[in-house]
Amino acid sequence: MTRITIPLYEEVPFIPDSQAVYWVDTAILPLGDPEEQRPVVVMAVPATTAGTVRVATRSSTERWGIPHPRAEELGLSKDGWFSRRANVLCELWTLGNVRSTGTLDDDTFAAVCARFL
Repeated sequence: MTRITIPLYEEVPFIPDSQAVYWVDTAILPLGDPEEQRPVVVMAVPATTAGTVRVATRSSTERWGIPHPRAEELGLSKDGWFSRRANVLCELWTLGNVRSTGTLDDDTFAAVCARFL
């Protein structure tokens, strides 16, 4: 008898929304992040989940990059800066690894893209 394995909903990759802010598990980011989770904004998305998602990470301690005030509605309780670019395999973009909190304002998003894309 053949068993069919159905992946858990939390493990199914999806293509994120551009300009959306997500809190991500730092295990899917490049090595070296001291936090367990980090807010990012999605700058570019692939055509399929086999591609790469380009994000800018936000920090409240790195005081360089594109400044961004606290935004409780996005889960950002401190002033911060979008300070680094990262590429994430879309295959790792799952509900178990990321949580959407909303959309970044147009002006900040344009500045982040101009700096990091």
